[in-house]
Amino acid sequence: MREKTLKLEINDQEYAVTINEFSAYEAVVTLNGKTYTVGLKDLGIEQASDSHSQPVIASSLPTPAQMSVIATPQAPPKPKPVVSASAIVAPLPGLILKILVKPGEAVKAGQNLVVMEAMKMENDVQAPADCTVKSVLVREGDSVNEGDALIELA
Repeated sequence: MREKTLKLEINDQEYAVTINEFSAYEAVVTLNGKTYTVGLKDLGIEQASDSHSQPVIASSLPTPAQMSVIATPQAPPKPKPVVSASAIVAPLPGLILKILVKPGEAVKAGQNLVVMEAMKMENDVQAPADCTVKSVLVREGDSVNEGDALIELA
């Protein structure tokens, strides 16, 4: 089989994956310059030969959606802003729906700063005390994990 490069989207990130070798049991792929040998299962092949070295005809290769990879590298994590003592962090994983403040804005204790959706509910993230917004570290539509910095306060 000649090398085949596929573009895959995983968690809204695009990856170029080169399939170097492919058999009924495993594939050798290159992702971001690193080569991995991955075990394959549930390829939709009715009957596979016991020989690991039997060639596979390129036209019979499964589509990426049909491949279930046993060992793959995880998508690179989204870089987290450095969390400081003056940062407001996400109380749980979710989606940023609305940002209600701007840098330089004075806010009061208990004032809503961000509205985020988590577990199909809208949650208000509030200011802990009277302060000023130093910077907004997220945008509307961003997915955040628990503990990710959302807003830096001064």
